[in-house]
Amino acid sequence: MTPSNDGYDTAWTVRVPLWPYLITPIACLLALPGTWVAHRFFGTGPVAGWTGFLLALACVAIVTFTAWASRPRGAVMRGMAVGNVVAGCFWTVPAVLVGPFNVFSMAAWLVGTVLMSLAVAVYRVMRQGRGTEQPGVLQGEFSELGAAVKQLKDVTISRPKVTGAKATVEIEMPPGRTFAEVEAARAQTASYLDVSASAIRTERDPDSERRGTMSVVPVDQLKHALPDPGLSAPGGSIALPVVLGRDENGDPAEIILSGDPEVHRNAVGVMGVVGMSGSGKTELLLRLLAEVASRHDADLYIADARKGGQLPAWVSKAAKKSALGLEAAEDFLEDLPARVSARSKKLGEAGYKQWEEGCGIPLEVVVVFEASAIVARSSTVVDLAESVRSVGICLILELQRATYDRLPTSARSNITTWVVLGVQGEDDAEAALSEDTIAAGARPWAWKSAKPGYFYLEWMGRDQAMWASPNRSYICTDLDREQMVADACGWSGPAPLPVVVPADDPAPTREAVNDAVDPDDPPDDVDPSQPITVPDGMPRIPIGSDEPAMSPEQARAVLLERIDAMAEAGQEDFKPQQMGGVIAQTGMSASWVHKQLGLLCRGDEPRLRKSSRGTYRILVRQPA
Repeated sequence: MTPSNDGYDTAWTVRVPLWPYLITPIACLLALPGTWVAHRFFGTGPVAGWTGFLLALACVAIVTFTAWASRPRGAVMRGMAVGNVVAGCFWTVPAVLVGPFNVFSMAAWLVGTVLMSLAVAVYRVMRQGRGTEQPGVLQGEFSELGAAVKQLKDVTISRPKVTGAKATVEIEMPPGRTFAEVEAARAQTASYLDVSASAIRTERDPDSERRGTMSVVPVDQLKHALPDPGLSAPGGSIALPVVLGRDENGDPAEIILSGDPEVHRNAVGVMGVVGMSGSGKTELLLRLLAEVASRHDADLYIADARKGGQLPAWVSKAAKKSALGLEAAEDFLEDLPARVSARSKKLGEAGYKQWEEGCGIPLEVVVVFEASAIVARSSTVVDLAESVRSVGICLILELQRATYDRLPTSARSNITTWVVLGVQGEDDAEAALSEDTIAAGARPWAWKSAKPGYFYLEWMGRDQAMWASPNRSYICTDLDREQMVADACGWSGPAPLPVVVPADDPAPTREAVNDAVDPDDPPDDVDPSQPITVPDGMPRIPIGSDEPAMSPEQARAVLLERIDAMAEAGQEDFKPQQMGGVIAQTGMSASWVHKQLGLLCRGDEPRLRKSSRGTYRILVRQPA
């Protein structure tokens, strides 16, 4: 189709069903036996007069109702509906009273059937054609959608395009006015159509301030829970789509964690999953964890600051490492910068600018539950958000709120993908979703926790027209999901149950002593109220000398030996207080030890790394 009206019209494809064309001829065909039966029982004898009277009243009522019901459907459809009903009434009354099988009735039936069938067919064929209506007027079955924006005068509205349960119209504002007026009238449009505000979506034309589309989904297509259909690509690559749920059109709501330079798609470096308590975050993340665990070239890491013990057992088995608890999660994230450097070096040596399928190292997916508790105490997440994307590390942060008091602006600006479930207020949604998505009709605060699993997906690899459309995650029992992961990973049995430590340890045994002796009663010759005095001439305990027993070089060697001994013993972290033996052996002060520990955290190959809690992590030297 050649564009017209300044490129406003576009070509589109219509799938024309056959059954609407058969309704009229089938109804006319069934009218013959129906009127014959009515004539045999009610068209002869004394009841014939009452039959004619009641048929006349019924015809008047049907014609009146048809005229009223077809009023919002446009003048053409209304005229056809009323005309067909009137013609049918004119034939039915005589056919019941005198019989349908006579020359006059059969001729009228044949001509009427052909004419009405042709009229309906011609109208339906012509209605499939696309064209721009008069300004402010939308005819056809969806004329009420045009009437809903009647307060926007002089607008140009196209014919509706129906896709599934969604009707979409293109709107063009007159010169000097913007599409923002249509967005502002969303609530009035929803009220006119008697639907919720979240059922009205708008999308601006990126090349015009005057044009855009408005979509209406009058019936919630996701109101019923969606059973999990199974993993999308068990045994496949993580470069394939990861399916989180289904959108309202019935298509998979999916993301691709890795990048692809051939299609100019960046990797998902950091993804935020936001939702209030009860919104379905955990169920959605468990689906994501199962998808990642089933891919052959992905490693799963779990960091949970608060509720690690509540996760299913299969999660710990599928994860390469699980850091449960606030301190363990912090230590795990503080190790990531070193891995970022190592992975960047490997990819660079192999000639890759970013992680790709077949590059030789797995893509690491790090899921951080209750991330706000960690972000509040450490700046490591902020640093990671700027560097993990190109080295094949995907950091997924689970948050109840993404507001400025929970997530720093510098970290939020580097989150490229958002999954937003039900939130408490509009501020929570604005902190995660873009302005365009909210302006297009996204309303996660309207759900709160009333619709668990509903979410908006904002990902640059997805059509932006779908950003404001709701999705719903799949639901599955822990046992079924564990079986899915076990089948994909080749586990021989279910995940082992976590080891439970008994809460009450047995009390230590005590030896029996002489009951006549009370250990708490002092001897008779000792007065506990008198101070303790040291007799004259008693030797004093040497505390230390004024001069150090070792030189600084010797003391530093002792400190390094102590650190190496702890590393060989498997100890990864230590506190400065544990260096008391070094102070006693070397004669150096505590401030000297603190200074040396700080120096060991610097340089090209640091031996230690200091955490935000004041502890030190021993860095194991990589073999050359």
